[in-house]
Amino acid sequence: MRKFLAGALIAGMIFANSGAYAHELTIKAKSDEPMKKDTPFEVTVQSAHKFIVPEEVEVIERVKAGIIEDGKFIESALTPDEKNLCINFTVTPKNDDGSIMLVAVKDGESWCVTNEGGKTGARAELEKQGLKVLSANKYDKYAKAIFNASHDDKNYSQVLGHPLEIIPVTNPADVKAGDYMKVKILLNGQPYTGAVWASYDGFAPELENTYAYYTEAENGEASIKITAPGLWGIRAAQGGLPGVEGDYDHLNLRAFLLFNVK
Repeated sequence: MRKFLAGALIAGMIFANSGAYAHELTIKAKSDEPMKKDTPFEVTVQSAHKFIVPEEVEVIERVKAGIIEDGKFIESALTPDEKNLCINFTVTPKNDDGSIMLVAVKDGESWCVTNEGGKTGARAELEKQGLKVLSANKYDKYAKAIFNASHDDKNYSQVLGHPLEIIPVTNPADVKAGDYMKVKILLNGQPYTGAVWASYDGFAPELENTYAYYTEAENGEASIKITAPGLWGIRAAQGGLPGVEGDYDHLNLRAFLLFNVK
């Protein structure tokens, strides 16, 4: 398994077959204060090329977000925030002991490269309009964030069944700078083998597609060296999956796992 620290990464690197130019979906709390039982807590869904720096508001009809409680997804009402380039939502935790998992999912639109530039819409639709479609891709995105990590809690390792999912093996509450964070990654329920990126809030906020750490998952497992405290994100991507005739040529999956390191 090959691993590279920040010095080996190249800003704006192109991720082959993973749709490098699509925005990443992430979740970030509005406050650094810990969540409390029965107390509303504000969270944002962000979309950007730069890690945890919002750049655009996703199409809200295509996004769902909320909290996982007792193994079930409880959806929250979403509010677009054009001023701050994000989507806001609020959760009210019922459990004050142990970790809280938040989830955001985007069901992507077909995005086509045409003779008149990038266009949203199915391949067949755009071709009926007289456009020449060079490629058509769909990007589905899955983000999970763990807050209030507890040394005794096991909720952090829940498997939600996303088509591409990053599941902690190491409890985030036990991780500190200098440690390795081990994760399991599943692609359609099977072990994922491929690239894994990780970074932390503040590493390189001015640079797109730039991460503090790179490794490769083998048989669904990867270990990330945690080099600093703060909010971390681990990313995996799978491109080139079969498409739907007339709609998109390829399906691309993105997954992010976010957690705090003290």
